[in-house]
Amino acid sequence: MQNVQVEHTRNFAIIGHSGDGKTSLGEAILHRAGATETLGRVEDGTSVLNYLPEERGGHHTASVTSHVYGFESDCFHLTMVDTPGDSNFSGDGDVALQALDGAILVLDAVEGAKSGTQRMLTEIRALDLAVICFVNGLDRERADVSGALGSLESLDVKPVLLTLSMGIQSSLSGVIDLLRMKAVYSDGKEGEIPDEFTDEAEAQREQLVESAAECDDTLIERYLEDGELSDDDVLRGLAAGVQSRAIVPVLCGSAATEVGVDSVLREIKEMLPSPEARGGWAATEVSSDNESLAEPSADGPFSAVVFKTIIDRYAGTLSVLRVVSGTLNHDTPILNASRDTKTRVGKLMLLKGGEHQEISVAGPGDIVAVAKLKEVHTGDVLTAEKNGLRLTDLRLPEGVISYAVESGDRADEDKVFSSLARLAEEDPALQIGREPSTGEFLLTGMGELHIRTTAAKLKRMFNVEVRLTKPKVPYRETVTHRVEHVEGKLKKQTGGAGMYGVCYLNLEPMPRSKGFEFVDKIVGGSIPRNLIPAVEKGVLEACDSGPLAGYPVVDIRVECVDGKFHAVDSNEMAFKLAGSFGLKAALEQAKPVLLEPHMSVEVIVPDENVGDVMGDISSRRGIVQTTEARGHAAVVVATVPMAEMLEYATTLTRITGGKGEFHMRFSHYDQVTGKLAEKIIESAQSGS
Repeated sequence: MQNVQVEHTRNFAIIGHSGDGKTSLGEAILHRAGATETLGRVEDGTSVLNYLPEERGGHHTASVTSHVYGFESDCFHLTMVDTPGDSNFSGDGDVALQALDGAILVLDAVEGAKSGTQRMLTEIRALDLAVICFVNGLDRERADVSGALGSLESLDVKPVLLTLSMGIQSSLSGVIDLLRMKAVYSDGKEGEIPDEFTDEAEAQREQLVESAAECDDTLIERYLEDGELSDDDVLRGLAAGVQSRAIVPVLCGSAATEVGVDSVLREIKEMLPSPEARGGWAATEVSSDNESLAEPSADGPFSAVVFKTIIDRYAGTLSVLRVVSGTLNHDTPILNASRDTKTRVGKLMLLKGGEHQEISVAGPGDIVAVAKLKEVHTGDVLTAEKNGLRLTDLRLPEGVISYAVESGDRADEDKVFSSLARLAEEDPALQIGREPSTGEFLLTGMGELHIRTTAAKLKRMFNVEVRLTKPKVPYRETVTHRVEHVEGKLKKQTGGAGMYGVCYLNLEPMPRSKGFEFVDKIVGGSIPRNLIPAVEKGVLEACDSGPLAGYPVVDIRVECVDGKFHAVDSNEMAFKLAGSFGLKAALEQAKPVLLEPHMSVEVIVPDENVGDVMGDISSRRGIVQTTEARGHAAVVVATVPMAEMLEYATTLTRITGGKGEFHMRFSHYDQVTGKLAEKIIESAQSGS
């Protein structure tokens, strides 16, 4: 890696909807920059970015994780992160965006903005990242630049055209660079603008100059006085507009034929911000918790964020980090401020897709991989051992769908779970855990394809197979009425020392999600103070299995109001059992009911599918709360029982032709009534 100054460093992501050509654009950028000798192609398996077996061959050739590639172009060092567009795999890219300074949004020239386009625009706005746009696929049938730009405007974006296509579809021969008013052909050669495009180019150039002037107060005054701006002034105005998020420059072409890609590479350097232009990151001083800024200076204290973890069969675990401030050298001791643990830096590596290049030092803005950092995970922040600055931890994604995981061979169970734990290290959108009420081991991810791809990766990397099944729903039980003075009694006499304990309990329901409350109301010593905790312990253990179907009991208040004890035969075990017996009896009397979990669901779909989606939600016992238009898409917000959402991803794909996506999180528990409750209880009692 060259010793590049901070102002000549660029860190950017390629983002957009799945299938719009993000990886193809990344391959074309690398080829035009001279980083690769030949143009890699996703379709024929020669991509240097999509190098994983899961991304090559078969029916699925899209990115399943973000890929990092560092390269040089002229005097610049650039790090490109190719992010997945499929919502099944978007979590990894969402984390990476938090460590970068800008993005290239790829827009389909035929279909325009889609749900994934909108989702990524929302994400980068939340992160306040600069963005430029590339309209891809102008060589395809039905390509339409005006239509694509219109769809972008509908997403509350102000597009500013920087390149104009020479021809369209099969007649596409190159683009016109409106900044320099030059024709740029598919082979990279430049020339004068052909006569048939001159008038349109001049008209578009005038709009470009006006947009640039509006981004800078000084320039607008000069433009109003002189009626023109120099090329340098136009570039300065556009760069200011990009970095203030006022405009989105738009370039067009075809990644597959490399038309317009030279212009993209140029504008990455000229318009996306450097780490220096981005400025300091909010931080606190480790020693004092005082607020501070981590400035992009090589002389400052070291600070970095870990935005990706890679399990490499040769190098082991690689932590991919963005240096925010200071300098990182090989064999340097550092502090993991997220976990308050110390570790030492091993080899530093520059990532080039699946290849690694060892380097000696990394400075502000550099993105490098470090091998075998102990107790360091995606999302952690690192800093110097002394006088360190603690950055904000990165926000990690939450999974939306769970599957129960069973080992194909009981002897492999430990290996399965330890291997899944390693994959979860690499993929922040995966969560593994056990549901106590059902005893199932659950794998949670962003969608069905995400989970099934993880299972295939488990087989490839660790040679273990698993069965994925629909998980059991974690139902709960509660009560609806108050009961008082219910006796819990243990009296056991066997010739020797006996066991004796009596307690009287009141039981009443509490509001949803309030959990459990035990209240000691013993007066006059009817139960010795040292034995009352035993009653509470017995009551809690009885809550593990409700009277209807054996599900945990929640949202109840238990009062211990009276009792009896024996000076010799009473002990903790006796009162623990008395408490358990008392609660079970009280539950039977307090009219128990079954509760089921409900999820808060957000579904993003094309306008034409809204009615079908709302009808499907209603058929799942869901309640639609709001609908909101977002460009050509709509957002449907609803609450739906979890039992009805276990295989929703497949249905949504069918309804929308793969153009819809959804996110969900736990909302609340609510009562199940009627024949459905009877069916669930009967199924639980029969063990099916």
